[in-house]
Amino acid sequence: MTTKHRPDRAQQTKLRAFLKHHSQSGARLLKTSIAFGTLNAVLMIASCYLLANAAHLVMFESKAMNEVSFLLWPLAGLILLRALFLALSERLSHYAAQKIKSSMRQTLLAKLNRLGPAYIESKGQGAMLNTLHDGVEALHQYYASYLPSIAYSALIPFAILIVIFPTDYKAGLIFLLTAPLIPFFMILVGHKAEELNQQRWQQLSVLGNYFLDRVQGLTQLKLFNATRTELAHIAKISDDFRSSTMSVLKVAFLSAFALEFFATISVALVAVIIGFRLFFGTLDFATGFVVLLLAPEFYLPLRQMGTHYHARLEGISAAADMIDIINAEEQLPSAQKKPVPLPINNISAKQLSFLYPDSKEGISDINISLPERGLFAFVGDSGAGKSTLFDCLLGFHHQANTHIFINDTPLSHYENQSWLQNIAWIPQKPTLFYMSVADNLRLANAKATHTQLEHAAAKAGALEFIQALPQGFDTLLGEQGEGLSGGQKQRIALARAFLKDAPILMLDEPSAHLDSQTEQLISKAITDYAKHSLVLVIAHRLNTVSKADNIFVMQHGHIIEQGSYKQLNKEKGTFWQLLNAGAQHG
Repeated sequence: MTTKHRPDRAQQTKLRAFLKHHSQSGARLLKTSIAFGTLNAVLMIASCYLLANAAHLVMFESKAMNEVSFLLWPLAGLILLRALFLALSERLSHYAAQKIKSSMRQTLLAKLNRLGPAYIESKGQGAMLNTLHDGVEALHQYYASYLPSIAYSALIPFAILIVIFPTDYKAGLIFLLTAPLIPFFMILVGHKAEELNQQRWQQLSVLGNYFLDRVQGLTQLKLFNATRTELAHIAKISDDFRSSTMSVLKVAFLSAFALEFFATISVALVAVIIGFRLFFGTLDFATGFVVLLLAPEFYLPLRQMGTHYHARLEGISAAADMIDIINAEEQLPSAQKKPVPLPINNISAKQLSFLYPDSKEGISDINISLPERGLFAFVGDSGAGKSTLFDCLLGFHHQANTHIFINDTPLSHYENQSWLQNIAWIPQKPTLFYMSVADNLRLANAKATHTQLEHAAAKAGALEFIQALPQGFDTLLGEQGEGLSGGQKQRIALARAFLKDAPILMLDEPSAHLDSQTEQLISKAITDYAKHSLVLVIAHRLNTVSKADNIFVMQHGHIIEQGSYKQLNKEKGTFWQLLNAGAQHG
């Protein structure tokens, strides 16, 4: 299993700059949170002085409790204020982290939307999902805990030293000399933890890709009786990931032990020296008690920084994948792109070629011209390049966009989102979400009325079975349309496409999983749609092909024949052979 090397110093600086840049949405909240935390520390110092003086008066000057109430009441007030400031500080830091995560996800999704599905496929869907979910979530503790702890480790010990040195410079010198030991050992141990954490994060991406691929291909694995083999492979990868995680945890526990050990030794050293000075009478009780009270508080921010140092490692590991996405090169900067002008009068491809990386499969030298309306079918054996051509026309392969022209302007000059808004696309396996039927349909048109939903469903042959569902259009569907048959999912997807009423409709065998009666109904609806819009179909069934205005026959990534159904059937070429062989698959 391949793993990334630990980032060098220049890369770490770049990653920190990236994390800082993308913290702007929550920067003000973080600063306010740190301000409240610092105020809490100042009140803590004041509380220690009040408590020490009250104890001194009661124990050594025989004062009654009511005689030191002038110290105890302010002390009680400070305790309440500290609780309030601490709660506000933690609340604001977590809220800031939530805002930053939300902004980061929006940025990543917008970038992935511009890069297209081809980029996601090249990196692996599992790895992308891992980055968008676990990766972004890993930033929470980085922003909510680690960054504030860095500020506190500088501000709070400094504030305590300012107070301690005038009071007892010897104790201040002990604090000053022992304080660097904690961050030193934190960095020393963290150096190894960072390398292990990078390996763990990369293994998680590999595991995500591998597991998602196997889940998506579960049917094929079952058909070829390969489930046991794949389960063994998943178990091995999972075990490697477990071992990697345990290695990180071992280093983390070692780090925590080292920090706690040196912090405890430092506090003990201060306590011993204060004890001897009190015993020999070279120090008054109030001053010594203040120093003893402040000693644990002095080391606490440094210990917390060490505790949260692993949040920094996780954040930087996750940021490495995010920065790869953000810096991925686009064919044309977004700022230079423009919306697609309407109406779309012509779509053409000129010498369009696209080959998949490390493969000879794809399309080559495609030249087609499509008008603003009509039904056009693409046929060919599996692997002929039909789906690849459609992916290119959808703008998924950005390197091919310079060879696709919209109203005689290259597709690369237009905004990807603007282009896709003009297209309704239905793949062989349409996606339905965990929401009601109506909400799934309204993804195409959020403002659609119930009457419009019924009309679109009727055109797609879906109205009858939708109305037969327990709550009709309000029936909640499972993930990926769980609870519906393949044909029902296909008809809901068609209804969603009809509801969008886009100028371009692209379908990959719309009549798949349908009975003959429903197929005729949908075929008529598609033909009617083609009277006012452009409809492109990857055709597998004769019914769709026979009604096409023009048919493109593809083989090995090339268009080898084109013409009407009658013309191609009459010529008895490849198209005729495909029909007679019943080989319209793929």
